[in-house]
Amino acid sequence: MRMSKATTRVISFSVLLLAISNPAFADAYVDASLPFLEISDSNQQAEAWAVCAASYDIMSTIMEPQAPARAEQLSGLGDGAELAVAMALVINDLDPDIPLERFKALWAKAAAAMTELPQAQLTSILADAEKLGSEQSQEFGRKINATVVACISNLEAQRMYIASWRELVNSGLLKPSAD
Repeated sequence: MRMSKATTRVISFSVLLLAISNPAFADAYVDASLPFLEISDSNQQAEAWAVCAASYDIMSTIMEPQAPARAEQLSGLGDGAELAVAMALVINDLDPDIPLERFKALWAKAAAAMTELPQAQLTSILADAEKLGSEQSQEFGRKINATVVACISNLEAQRMYIASWRELVNSGLLKPSAD
């Protein structure tokens, strides 16, 4: 089986992060004790994806000067995690017979969460970094690394949500944003 170059880069990056982070994820900003798809409460699952979106954004910013291609890759993963926030809130309520108005209301709520939840998590994580201060920058680095590794370990679920979103777009229920 051949892996794409993108998959190989993600795996290589994951190995790098694993090497410098706590493998038990004890310090991660997200609970990595079970796969995100096994989180039964859709709001809690959306929060986990929001932590990933924020963490990818932070890591992308940190890596931009030294590794712009990896930073761009992380930014893309962050975009996917934002989409996973919305899909986590929508997927359980999808039904082939869902009335269009109900779906529109459901998607409007999820689309708002897709922006608001990652921003709230970003603020929270940055507040923690500020609280830790420059003396404990390694502690923050370890926490953000452990979080990104936990998020990458859920990448297949994120891809599943992206595929589900594409199906909604192809069905005509959703129209992709113009930005």
